[in-house]
Amino acid sequence: MLGSERPPDALGDYTGFLMNWCAVRSRGTFARELEAIGLRPPQFAVLSVIDAEPGLTQQALVSATGIDPSTMVQMVDSLEAAGWAERRPHDSDRRKRALHLTAAGEAILGRAREAAAHVGEVAFAPLDADERRQLHGLLRKLAGLD
Repeated sequence: MLGSERPPDALGDYTGFLMNWCAVRSRGTFARELEAIGLRPPQFAVLSVIDAEPGLTQQALVSATGIDPSTMVQMVDSLEAAGWAERRPHDSDRRKRALHLTAAGEAILGRAREAAAHVGEVAFAPLDADERRQLHGLLRKLAGLD
């Protein structure tokens, strides 16, 4: 359970350690929640990016996610085999393939997003709504998104 452990007090003064400790706990819980619906976290990331940018190329997906190109080929193949994504002819370059979610992909992504929301509720339960917004904003800023 997410809230049942604490890091060592001796490491509590190190922000980077605390961020990593919280991330590791959350990531493990999220992976277990996704496993229950037949997904892994990298698949969630890829499905999310395809959903946000339908029609992007596999090369653009590699750039967006940081997943190794050879791993991405296998990833997209597995998503296609599961019926969650499909490669279509690219609108402007016949040599490229555009990636799109299928209806089944949209459905599994919806279930995965529910799992992500649940894990977030548990992970951030000690924070009130204002603190959650502030933390989210600070993390977006650190990540270069704002």
